[in-house]
Amino acid sequence: MGWSFLIQGGNQVINFGVSIILARILMPSEFGLIGMIAIFIIISKEFVNGGFSASLIRAKNVDNADYSTVFFINIVSSVLMYGLLFFTAPLVAQFYDEPILTNLIRVLGLILLVSAFSFVQSTKLNKDLDFKTQFKLQLPALVLSAAISIWMANNDYGVWSLVVRDLSYAGFATIQLWIYSNWKPSFIFDKNKLKYHFNFGYKLSLTQIINTLFDNLYKVIIGKFFSAAQLGYYTRSKSLVEMPSGFFISGFNRVAYPLLSSIGEDQNHLKSVYSRLMKMLVFVVSPILIYLGIIAEPLINWLLTEKWLPIVPYFQLLIIAGLFYPVHKYNLNICKVKGRSDLVLKLSMLENFLLLVGAFSAIWFGIYGLLFSLVAVNIIVTIVNAFYSGRLINYGLHYQIKDLYPSFLVGCFAGLLTFGLSNYVLFQFSDFTRIILSGVFYFIIYLSASFLLKIQAISDLKSLIRKN
Repeated sequence: MGWSFLIQGGNQVINFGVSIILARILMPSEFGLIGMIAIFIIISKEFVNGGFSASLIRAKNVDNADYSTVFFINIVSSVLMYGLLFFTAPLVAQFYDEPILTNLIRVLGLILLVSAFSFVQSTKLNKDLDFKTQFKLQLPALVLSAAISIWMANNDYGVWSLVVRDLSYAGFATIQLWIYSNWKPSFIFDKNKLKYHFNFGYKLSLTQIINTLFDNLYKVIIGKFFSAAQLGYYTRSKSLVEMPSGFFISGFNRVAYPLLSSIGEDQNHLKSVYSRLMKMLVFVVSPILIYLGIIAEPLINWLLTEKWLPIVPYFQLLIIAGLFYPVHKYNLNICKVKGRSDLVLKLSMLENFLLLVGAFSAIWFGIYGLLFSLVAVNIIVTIVNAFYSGRLINYGLHYQIKDLYPSFLVGCFAGLLTFGLSNYVLFQFSDFTRIILSGVFYFIIYLSASFLLKIQAISDLKSLIRKN
């Protein structure tokens, strides 16, 4: 878990720092252009993945035939998907009325071909829980791609600095994995292996594709019916919210899924480990998000400059939605561990239906109507996911609320006190001073109250640190 968080932390810290530098140089509309095409690149990646990664990690007896078969099917899939992107790019540009999107899609789409060559190596390292090697390989790729992107932005390459950043990272990472990975493909293609992994993985892949489609639905709607600048505000605020939650969710999930899969059918052990991980996740993530929402205005002004201040209300509303996201996302692990990829698909279909209804009902109320609908959908989906996935290990909605509400309540209590301090006492100080003093005050209150209430996540985290 330590190496897993180092990977995620290094990724987040470098990407966050680079995104701040780029946001100061580039205009919101240039981030909006990338937001318009993101959905097509992400969905294409999921088609190439095909759920094979989750299947390889879950399977008990995996040999070279499994890995080689998946490797070659990924190569073929990536070529087909890139061809589709290449020829449909003009239609996307026409839809948004942004001619530059044609070339942006055709260049950024090359990431599919590059990443396909390292997909299996990366999956094998995850299955082996070898996050130490992954950290050593990913760090140089992050640093080099970041340096290239910043140089391009400073030399007036505009939106292309964002494209080259993602593409060069994929290239450097793939080269590293081929040099240092202990696995190389053999000329093996086993139809039975393909059928086995496809039968498990296609439901997860279909789920992820549908989720991506609807998760990016708001970007499509904003890009079509509002300005590129407003889409830039939305994508930037969304990425800021996802930075802390994504760090911990990805860090936990990178370990949790293979760990929970290894436990197998020991129901009591599975429930115990799962509930403790869930409580630690919420204990860490919820206070960070609440604090960021409180100091949103000085934070945005200090980090991104005054031109980005319109994103403050976007940011605060997305934080409310983000508070529920770790719980609803994490609950799907149990469905996958139990082999219920069909349930993952059904729950995701429900979520996406609600997103669709919410988006088209709220669009008439403007951009804020869309954001409020997103908050409502996240709350509903969290409740539904907790109910259905919890039944698989006798850890339903009632037990989850009982375990998790103390961290939420303590975070909100500390947040109210900090809000008063920041806005009525510290308002005359500089933005940086307000951010630091508010943060120190908030986390002292949060941790002190948590110790007094003897929240179990504290003892679990202390135990984890001592063992490491």
